[in-house]
Amino acid sequence: MEENVTNEPLVSIMMTAFNRAKYTDLAIKSVLAQTYQNWELLVLDDGSTDDTDQVVTRLVATDRRIKHLRSEENLGITRNRNRGFNSPVGKYVAVLDCDDLWIDPDKLKLQVTYLEEHPDHVIVGTDVTVIDANGDQIGSLGYLKEDHDIRRKMLLRNQFTHSAVLMRSEAIPVPRPYDESGVVSIWEDYDLILRLGIKGQMANIPRQMTAYRLHSSNVSKAHKKSGALAHLRIIRRYKTAYPGYVTAVLKGYIRLLLAWI
Repeated sequence: MEENVTNEPLVSIMMTAFNRAKYTDLAIKSVLAQTYQNWELLVLDDGSTDDTDQVVTRLVATDRRIKHLRSEENLGITRNRNRGFNSPVGKYVAVLDCDDLWIDPDKLKLQVTYLEEHPDHVIVGTDVTVIDANGDQIGSLGYLKEDHDIRRKMLLRNQFTHSAVLMRSEAIPVPRPYDESGVVSIWEDYDLILRLGIKGQMANIPRQMTAYRLHSSNVSKAHKKSGALAHLRIIRRYKTAYPGYVTAVLKGYIRLLLAWI
């Protein structure tokens, strides 16, 4: 574990980026605005062909904590996420996808404090503001807060937004935390969180500190179909690890049916 002079644990922030230069600029600036200062930001550029390279290079020059890890080929989101773990990571790992934002400057500070005070916990998230492509608020996501309640509902619905989580790195399965098999499709983050929950307790801080950007492209009918199929596979994968399997699988089939209508 790397530490600074104030003895704060290092947080490694994993940011996937692909052809969204404007959003990447805003996302990185939301990291720079954090009151918690002992972090490293790994920008995992998945072979972007727009101005992402220039945006990140400019910001790297202003802060040595930002590291630009560019792939010359497009790996796809899951393989791109995994390569961030090829380098040493801090005591904690945060995720911030390039089109999302941290809207509370105390987000990291509060999450690090929580995990430091709760050594039996492996992950802590936040409530979430939903924004559109222009950054306007269009909704919010509130999650269950305590481990017992979260665990009871996890097969029915993921209780975490990926860009909101802080994870204990020693609990993360490496070198490939995210399933590359394609079985869980777009739900690789959900699958990882369920694996973490087997190793320790989970929590959410009841405060909107993360903004999730909802694009028209991620609510398409095809997206809903693949999501419903992946959710069913995940429910079956963890049916003995979490309560509520029967209810979850029945609702999973209903969700799949509705996605095809």
